Amino acid sequence: MIYSLAELKIEYSGLFGEVEKISTEYLSSGEPDLKIGINKEDIETEREIAEQPFPDRVLETTAFYRKLAEFLPKKQAFVLHSALFDVDGEGVAFGALSGTGKTTHMLLWQRLLGDRMTIVNGDKPIVRFIDEKPIAFGTPFRGKENFGSNTKTELKHICFIERSLQNSCEEISKEEALNGILTQVYMPRDVESLVLTMELINKLLSSCKLWRIKCNMDISAAETAYNAIFKEKKDEA
Repeated sequence: MIYSLAELKIEYSGLFGEVEKISTEYLSSGEPDLKIGINKEDIETEREIAEQPFPDRVLETTAFYRKLAEFLPKKQAFVLHSALFDVDGEGVAFGALSGTGKTTHMLLWQRLLGDRMTIVNGDKPIVRFIDEKPIAFGTPFRGKENFGSNTKTELKHICFIERSLQNSCEEISKEEALNGILTQVYMPRDVESLVLTMELINKLLSSCKLWRIKCNMDISAAETAYNAIFKEKKDEA
């Protein structure tokens, strides 16, 4: 099977059919940019890495995505662990440690904005620089909630989510954002890909507005963050 991910053609063959099951809307054709095959050894490697027991079919998907992530930097792309969505043509990524509430906060934005917002990917989007712009793509790997779609958006805002009783949203510097982004980007084992990834991270932080959002679980949290991030756009209107 050949799939189109971040406008790259990926030829895939595996053991259990799980990747094929979740990737039907990404089916494509043509000459592949990369061929990925998963065998039993790959699955055993993922079993050693995993923090908890998973069935082989799930480990096959992580093995596939790992091999893809190792390749992506050579095509000016990388995996950004985040909840990613589009608002009026602008891409917004929420990054946070697991359990902080980035998905919950994204859904509050959806309640607030309705049809003006499109969820691109709830867990593992791919960001690829095309014509020097960071374009964020949906992927079949959408997290346990399965939020996402086969679409793309130009990434304009990266937001780091923190839990707080009081809601606030402030713009931060590249230096302040660096530690946060390093925990959200897949770091390849391949040395060449790792060097390229660090270059891409620097490029991303220079291309986007960077924000720290402190939020509770109320709709007012989305209102506070949206009003801060899109203030200039609202003023122009």
